[in-house]
Amino acid sequence: MYCDNCGCEMRDDIRVCPVCGKQFPLINYEQNSDEDSTTVLTSANADNDSTTVLTGSGMENQPLTPAGQPVPMHQAPSEHPMPGGMPPQGMMPQQNGMPNGMPPQNGMSGPGGMPPQNGIPQPGMRNMPPVGDDVMIKKKGEKKPMGKGAKIALITIPIVIVLAIGVFAFLFVPKFKKYNDASDMISQGKIEEAVTLYKDLGNFKDSYNLANGDAYYQYAESLEKEGKNLEAAEYYNKAAKSKQAAEKDGKQSGKASEVKSQDAFDKANQCYYSAGMDQMNAASYDAAIDAFKNAGSYKDASDKVIECTYKKAQSLITAKDYDGAIELLTTIEDYEDSATLLAKCYYDKGSELLKDGKYDDAYDMFTKSEYDDYADKASECTYQKATEYYKNKDYENAIKSYNKVDAGYKDCVKEKDKCYIALAAQAVKDKDYKKAVEYYENVEKTDVSNKIVNAKLAYIKANKNASNELTMQYLGELRYSGSPTAQKIYTELVKWDIQSFVNSSESDLDDRSDSIKGGNGNDIYIHTAFAFSGSDSMNISGYVVYSDGNKSDSISFSDPVVDGWSTWVKILGDSAPKGVTYLYIKNEDTKNIIEVYPFTIK
Repeated sequence: MYCDNCGCEMRDDIRVCPVCGKQFPLINYEQNSDEDSTTVLTSANADNDSTTVLTGSGMENQPLTPAGQPVPMHQAPSEHPMPGGMPPQGMMPQQNGMPNGMPPQNGMSGPGGMPPQNGIPQPGMRNMPPVGDDVMIKKKGEKKPMGKGAKIALITIPIVIVLAIGVFAFLFVPKFKKYNDASDMISQGKIEEAVTLYKDLGNFKDSYNLANGDAYYQYAESLEKEGKNLEAAEYYNKAAKSKQAAEKDGKQSGKASEVKSQDAFDKANQCYYSAGMDQMNAASYDAAIDAFKNAGSYKDASDKVIECTYKKAQSLITAKDYDGAIELLTTIEDYEDSATLLAKCYYDKGSELLKDGKYDDAYDMFTKSEYDDYADKASECTYQKATEYYKNKDYENAIKSYNKVDAGYKDCVKEKDKCYIALAAQAVKDKDYKKAVEYYENVEKTDVSNKIVNAKLAYIKANKNASNELTMQYLGELRYSGSPTAQKIYTELVKWDIQSFVNSSESDLDDRSDSIKGGNGNDIYIHTAFAFSGSDSMNISGYVVYSDGNKSDSISFSDPVVDGWSTWVKILGDSAPKGVTYLYIKNEDTKNIIEVYPFTIK
């Protein structure tokens, strides 16, 4: 149907034109089965009083006069008779569409209650609108010219559509492009650039989820499928942290991601574990240890860390990297035979250092190892170190090293004697006679007695003074050992002839000895005899110095001594330590020491 006002095409059941708004009554009509038949409608307010008759097949349109009379026809008769049995020629004049004087046939009536035209029943003409009403006319294959409103509508609507498409394109096409670019970047491995684009897109499609972990997760899945477990684990971990931050943020809009942060963490641990297994099988133990540590509590990851540490230590031992192996094995001493491997590492490292002449470090390694013949090896290190010191004339350190050597491995007494003698000789050269005496006295197997006497005499001559306790000690030691030089110097300094001895009797002055056996309740008596050529006398006091360095209380004498007198001092044999003991007697008037008597308690 078409509107007779604006020409807009409409459905048959429409009663108001959607373009111009003109109203029409609804017409229900019957249509002939013949395809070429038409419906004739009239209108009382038409522009002219004529109407158009559409005929069936083989008939032409016939104009009607305003009075409804047919115009004479000048055409050949139709081959087909008209409906109702009337031939086209000789038709009677019609009024109101019917032959004059003829009643309507078959009870049919024409428009407005008029009889049918030419006595032909008109199909579909029932329920016609009253005269004067406008109607819509649909003619097959015919369109009426378009009205002004329709033309405006047809121009405006496309413009609106184009503008809408433009706005849509302006707003959404860039986002679609950016979204697709981000997807391409993920396929190219440019994951960080892709995430940046997704963040810029905000809530467009699923960009929020992709920007907050899903992109990392999807990329990690592709890496995992390719067997790149370590890289996959790292991106699963990124996904988990990103998702965790988003979950805490709580700004999710749109459809939530199906993957949670804990899921991503679990996948990361799984991939770290798989990566650890890959690296361990490839003997890349450092990478395997790191991967298993990152796997956390997944399966037996912690046990795998220890296993990889053990395997790495074994590989380091094979490569003779004992320091690296020791560092690792000290962390897993309880694992399998790690303690034995550690001891062997110390031993092998010590052997290597001994060969390189690094004796101190080698000694430390052997003592730590407690493996095989480590004690002998440690002693060998010390001996070699002492020998090196001796060659370099570092006698003090040589002696210290020789003292560390196990006597069961090697007797180093002779080597030490050489060192002491060398030190003493240097001390004499430096006129440090006291030091020289001390060095000589440490010599055990080599006879250096004469050197000791000479060193003491040299000290006495350099310090010839009765107030010098060491000078008087040396004079006493040399006098009682039979040195005439010492006796002469002593007489010059003291002026008295004094002799001392020991025995076990208070009154026996004939049994004289320079040694006595202590213990078993035996008391020790130290006798001293004084001689002087003249009438001089002196008040004296004394004390005893034992072999352990302890000094007794001062001993006082009630009467002054004169020529021919003798005194004694008693000490308890049970309490006196064994060894060389000294009796010192002092002139209380001059405060000088006049006697130093060395004796031995056995």
